[in-house]
Amino acid sequence: MEMNGFFTTFRPTLVGAWIPAVAMVLVQFVCMAIFKEGGKRAVDTSWYDAKTKMYAQWNSIFQVLVIILAVFVPFKCGTPWFTVGAVVYVMAFALFMWSFHSYGTADRDKLITKGIYKYSRNPMYAVFTLAMVGIIIATASLWLLLMMVPYCWAMHGVILGEEKYCEQTYGDTYRDYMKRVPRYFMFF
Repeated sequence: MEMNGFFTTFRPTLVGAWIPAVAMVLVQFVCMAIFKEGGKRAVDTSWYDAKTKMYAQWNSIFQVLVIILAVFVPFKCGTPWFTVGAVVYVMAFALFMWSFHSYGTADRDKLITKGIYKYSRNPMYAVFTLAMVGIIIATASLWLLLMMVPYCWAMHGVILGEEKYCEQTYGDTYRDYMKRVPRYFMFF
């Protein structure tokens, strides 16, 4: 594939990266509607300090920009890029659903350590990013890849703020959890 194939022409596409990207966002809203208590917990930012709030704002901005950019990024249908990316996306989508189920069915006042949270302290963030990686592969888009870099930076900042909050709220229980379970997955 020539290098120009990795850059989009910035023409809106009907069948492209926006479809799975928007699906990931819609899943969040649907799950928050189904699991109302978990949804309330997920959107409670009353404890954010100024730094976490700044990261959260940048995270939201970059997520919106990624979705806007995705409107202009077609899939590389019929290529190995598309096949590999689709497999990664489908796996991530399933994990994303599991993340929301684990979160939504947990006791609101306790540390969540069951379900997918046995394997990741931040599975929603991690698998959303993995799904976007699947989309990037399926489209072979350097533009999407470049846009995901600042998104991941901001997301990591939010996660650090959330971990600080969890440490203050759950104390030694959370510190023990941090020792057993990676921040993202495996050794990350």
